[in-house]
Amino acid sequence: LAKKSDGLTLDLCGIAKGWALDRACDLARSAGVEQAIFDLGGELAAIGVHPSGRDWQVAIEDARTANGAAAVLRLPAGLSIATSGVSAQSYGLAGRTYGHIIDPRDRQPADGELWSVSVIARTAMDADGWATALFAAGAEEGPALAAARGIDAVFLAGTPTTPRLAVTGKAGEYFI
Repeated sequence: LAKKSDGLTLDLCGIAKGWALDRACDLARSAGVEQAIFDLGGELAAIGVHPSGRDWQVAIEDARTANGAAAVLRLPAGLSIATSGVSAQSYGLAGRTYGHIIDPRDRQPADGELWSVSVIARTAMDADGWATALFAAGAEEGPALAAARGIDAVFLAGTPTTPRLAVTGKAGEYFI
């Protein structure tokens, strides 16, 4: 790899946590772990089922509130979920929220009414990468892209007074 600008950096955080989570699950399975849910900074992966015999259950954070859940989902064995959004890594300045995800179209922090995107996939790396990409795509283009690709995703968007939830792929089948 080479870069033309000294100020340019490459950040693999769009897939790095997912990749690491997949490796951790592989190690756990090879050590004989049959039931576990792994959480690596909000990226989750399910091995087997909950000790009670049901699927694991996970909540999607409502970015508008400190401790609220926008939805609770089943996370069946062998699936992962990753969420990208503005709540964990952002700051406010002059009435605008700046997040850490960059929109490649204008090379600025992704902006708009989108609060978060959660993606359910077979691998945590795929979920992680798609959640970041779909968030960067925005509140309108993100759901359209996810639907076109058959990606299981939950989009939280809108304004504080008029929240919107969009679901693509089979994500609706996981709602509790």
